[in-house]
Amino acid sequence: MHTIPKQKVPRSRKTKAWAQDCIRAFIYRSSFSTSTKHTIHKYYEAYNGNLQESDYNYVTNPYNSEAWAKKNFPARLRNYNILKPVVDLLLGEKAKRPLAYQVVVRNSDIQTRFDSYRKDKYKEYLENIFVNEMQAQKNGEQMEIDDPNNYQEQVLASYRDSRAIIGQESLNYLFDWLGMEDMMQTLFFDWLVAGECYTYKDVCMNDVEYQVVSPLDIDYERSPDTQYIEDADWVVRRKIMSVNEVVDRFYDVLSSKDIDQLEQPHGKYRDGYGGHQSLFINKPEDDESDRMVEVLHVCWKSFARVGILEYQDEFGNPQEMVVDETYKPEENETIKFYWVNEVWEGYQIDSDIYVSTNPHVVQRNEMNNISVCKMPYNGRVYSNRHSDNISIVSMGLAYQVLYNVFHYRLELSIAKNKDKIMLMEMNTIPKRHGWDEEKFMYYADAMGFAFIDSTAEGKNRERVSFNQYQVLDMSLGQYIAAQFQLLQAIKTEWEEMVGISRQRKGQVNSSDGVGTTERAVYQSSVISEEIFRRFEAFVEREYSGLLDTSKVAWREGKKMSYVTSDLRTAMLDIDPLEYQEAEYGVFVKSSSREMDKLQQLKGMAMAFAQNGQNPATIAEIIDSNNFSNVKRLLQVVDEKQKELQEAQQQMQQQMAEQQSKAQQQLESQKQQFEGDQNERDRINRLEVERMKLAGKLSTDADGNGRRDDIDRQRLELERQKVDAIRSKG
Repeated sequence: MHTIPKQKVPRSRKTKAWAQDCIRAFIYRSSFSTSTKHTIHKYYEAYNGNLQESDYNYVTNPYNSEAWAKKNFPARLRNYNILKPVVDLLLGEKAKRPLAYQVVVRNSDIQTRFDSYRKDKYKEYLENIFVNEMQAQKNGEQMEIDDPNNYQEQVLASYRDSRAIIGQESLNYLFDWLGMEDMMQTLFFDWLVAGECYTYKDVCMNDVEYQVVSPLDIDYERSPDTQYIEDADWVVRRKIMSVNEVVDRFYDVLSSKDIDQLEQPHGKYRDGYGGHQSLFINKPEDDESDRMVEVLHVCWKSFARVGILEYQDEFGNPQEMVVDETYKPEENETIKFYWVNEVWEGYQIDSDIYVSTNPHVVQRNEMNNISVCKMPYNGRVYSNRHSDNISIVSMGLAYQVLYNVFHYRLELSIAKNKDKIMLMEMNTIPKRHGWDEEKFMYYADAMGFAFIDSTAEGKNRERVSFNQYQVLDMSLGQYIAAQFQLLQAIKTEWEEMVGISRQRKGQVNSSDGVGTTERAVYQSSVISEEIFRRFEAFVEREYSGLLDTSKVAWREGKKMSYVTSDLRTAMLDIDPLEYQEAEYGVFVKSSSREMDKLQQLKGMAMAFAQNGQNPATIAEIIDSNNFSNVKRLLQVVDEKQKELQEAQQQMQQQMAEQQSKAQQQLESQKQQFEGDQNERDRINRLEVERMKLAGKLSTDADGNGRRDDIDRQRLELERQKVDAIRSKG
C-alpha cells in the first residue's frame, strides 16, 4: 500500500523523489477498471445501439440449455433503439438555446472606481451648465442639457467597469478561438449519456488550452460535499498515447534514455477498460511492435508556506504583499507566515518515467483568500446525492431492455402466426385422374379451388365422408396487435418520464387545441429543465476558469482579432497590468427564460417591419441567438427612431418656415400687384381726362370755351401722368 507523503514540508524538501512518491500514491488510490467505468461504457454502447446478448439470456435461453439446437428459436433478438432519439432531441434543443453570459468584476475597488466615474461625469455636467450661462450672457448658442434627475439615471445605467469590458471581450475571443460551441455539445452529450462531464484547462504557448475529458479517463477524490471536481483534493487522468504523441507532448523534458525505453515499452496495458480495449484487440501477447503507452497525469493539493508582508510605500501609506517562504524582511517590514493550499502536478509515463513534477502554473487563487486554489480539471455529476449517480441513458436502459424483449416476443408471434388451416382427407384427392398432392396445392393456390373425388375410399375401403373436414384458425392477429400497443406504451412511458411528450416532438393531432398543445409543451419543458440548469451552472464555472487561465497565459498582453456570434470581426487588445489585477465572475442567464423572451421579440419583428424599420435591423434580430444582443439592436432602433423623429421635426419646421416665407412673398406680390393696378387705373383716368380736355380744346377752337383754362388743365394732366409713370417705373 502506498502512503501519501507528508505535504506540510518546506519547498526545499519537495524534491523530485518526494513528487514521484506522491504520484505513485495517488495512482494507487485511483482506478480505471471498476464496475462503475464498465457501467458507464455500457451506457455509451446503449446509445449507439450495441446490445450485449448476454443481458437477454433469461429470455432467449430461459432453461439455461447448453445445446445449441434447443436455443435456436425462429426469432432473433435485435436492438430497437429508443434511447438515441431522446438524447438527440435534448442535444438539438441545447444547440438552439441562447448562449447568454455576462462578465462582472468582483474586486474590492469597484465602488471606488464607480465613485470616480460618477464624480467625473457630474463635473462634466456642471462645466456644461457653466458654459451655457456664459453663452447666455453673450447671446451665443447654448448646448442642450438634460434634466439633473435624468442625467443621474443615465450615469447610473451607463457605468461599466473597463475591466469587465475587457473580460467580456476576452471570453468572446476564447469562445471563438477554442470552438466552445462544439465542446459544449460534447460535454452535454457526456452529461446525458454518462451523467458526468469533465474538462481540462491549461496554458500552452502563451495561450489557453482547453480539452474535453472522457468520463472513462478520469478518477478523483469523491468527497460527499464536493460538487465540482476543481475543488477535489486529487485528480488522476489516464491517456493511451503512441510513442510519437508522447514525444510531441514532452520532448523538452524527456531524456534520450527515456525515448529509448518508449520504443520498447514495459507494459502493453491490454487490461484497458471499456472502449479502449479495442486499441489492443487481435494482437498477440508477444507482439513487440506495440507502441502504445499509458500516460497518467496526476494533480493534487499540497501545502505551501507564504507570508503577508506589511510595509510602507514611498508616500508613507501602509501596504501589504504576498511573499514566499524565502523572503527576508528588511528594516521597518513585518511579515506573518501561513500554510496554504497549492496545486502540484506530475506525469507518469510507462509506469516509471516521471516528468513535469512542479507546482501548476495556474493556481486560481481568490483575492480575499490566498489558500483557495482550483484544479486544472473540472467536472460535475448529474445526481449522486446519497446514492449512486444516474443519467438520462441509465434511467432509460430498463425501458430499452423491455422494448427489445417485446420486439423479440413479437417476432416469435409472427413466426407462429399460420392464419387458417384446413384439415382434409388425403384420399379425396383425385389420384386416379392423375392428381397428386403438389398438383392439388398448386390449383388451390393459383385458381382458388380444387377438385376432390367423392367416390374415394379410405384405407379400409370405407367411403370417405365430407363432414369430417375441419378448418383450424391459427391466426394470432389480435395478440400481435396487442403487442404493438404494449410497445407503444413502453416507448411513451419512457419519453414522458424524461419530459418528451408527443407535442414536444411536433406530433400534434387535429383534435388538439392551441392552448392544450402549448400547455403540454410547457409541462414537458419543465420536467427536463433541471437537466439544462445543472449543466449551465457547470458552464458558468468553466467560463470563470477560462478567464483565470487566460490571465496567466496573457501575462504579457494579447492582441488578436476574432469573429463574434453574429459574424462580425472584433479586435482584442489586452493590457496586462489592468487584466491581471481583475477578479472576474461570470453569470449565465437562464436559457429557458432567455429563449422565451427571444421568441417573443422575434414574433414582434413583423410589427417592426410594418412601422417602417430598417429591414437589415429586423434581419439581425431574427438571426440573433442572444437576448442581450437583441436589446443592443433595439437600442439602435430606438436611437434611429429618435433621430428620425428629430429629422422629421426639423423638416416640418423647415417646411413651416418655407410656407411662411412663401405666404409673405405672396402677400408682397399681391400688394405690389394691387398697387400696380391702382396706378394703371389712375393713368387710365388721367388719359380719359386728357381726352376730354382735348375735346373741349377742339370745341373752344370753335368759340365755345376759354382756351387758356383748357391748356392749364391739359398741362396738369400731362404732369400727373408723367409722375404716375415714373412712380410705376
